[in-house]
Amino acid sequence: MKARPNTNAFGLKKDPSDFLGGGAADVPAKLDVKAPIARVHREQKIFRLPVDLIADLKREAYERSVKSGGRVTETDLVEQALRAYLSI
Repeated sequence: MKARPNTNAFGLKKDPSDFLGGGAADVPAKLDVKAPIARVHREQKIFRLPVDLIADLKREAYERSVKSGGRVTETDLVEQALRAYLSI
C-alpha cells in the first residue's frame, strides 16, 4: 500500500479569503511610481518590395541584433530609414 503524499510543501502564500476582498492582497505595500512609457500608436502597412531588398533587410536586422545583443527588427530598420529620408 502506498503512503499518502506529503502536501506540506504546497502551503498557500496568500489567505484565500483575501480573494473575496477585491484583490487587496495583490496590491504591493508600496507602489513604485515611475514615469509612464509613452507608446506610439502603430498601424499596419504592407509593401511589396524586391526580393534582393528583402534579403538585405533580413541580413542587416540579424547582423545588428548579433552586434547589439538585443533584438533589432526589420520594422525598426525600415522606420529608421523612413524617418531619416523624410527628416522627421
